[in-house]
Amino acid sequence: MKYARFVTGRPQIKFLALLVGTFFLMIAAFTVSAQQTSEAKFRVKNENSFNINLIQFKRIEYVGECTGTVFSPDSQSARFVSSKTPPGPNRRVMIKNVTDGMETDPYPYTDRDYDKGEFSEDFRFKLGNSHKTKTFSVLEGENKFTYEIKENSQVIEQGTLTAEVSIQNLGIFPRQRICNNKLECRDTSDCRDSKGRNRSCRRECFPVQECRCP
Repeated sequence: MKYARFVTGRPQIKFLALLVGTFFLMIAAFTVSAQQTSEAKFRVKNENSFNINLIQFKRIEYVGECTGTVFSPDSQSARFVSSKTPPGPNRRVMIKNVTDGMETDPYPYTDRDYDKGEFSEDFRFKLGNSHKTKTFSVLEGENKFTYEIKENSQVIEQGTLTAEVSIQNLGIFPRQRICNNKLECRDTSDCRDSKGRNRSCRRECFPVQECRCP
């Protein structure tokens, strides 16, 4: 009888082990899913509307006397927010752009107030691959960011998020210099006498052309 009970119990043990294993796999899958789900986002101002995690620029190539590439707008205004941790007293958020191709010493970053309202203090995205003091550098394509929200000196949330930088090509156009004529006048002799006193002197004026690229 004892042997019969032992044989009968083996399938039950296997079933229990399979059930426990399935349970832990479900927990692991849920954990991975939770880690990949970002609570944070960028709210980017685009002309008269707002985009979420989308940064848009336009590009014009110029040829001729004034060659060059112009991006419009020069930079894009944005704010950060996390639905998990909203702004609150004594809070700040540090965001780093860790996209491949960025200079790493340091990575481009922005450190903003996160203490009132619905979003962080605003900042400006600008195309570039190194840290700038007045703008936050991004590259064309998908950009990866890390962030830390601190309350006083304690980190209360950290994570990652991605944003897409798109550039619309508007075409290639000729661009010429803009020139203006003006009169430039100079004294033809020293206008002070031997004692350093002002004296009348003759002035000569002639046309000068000044040119610049728009």
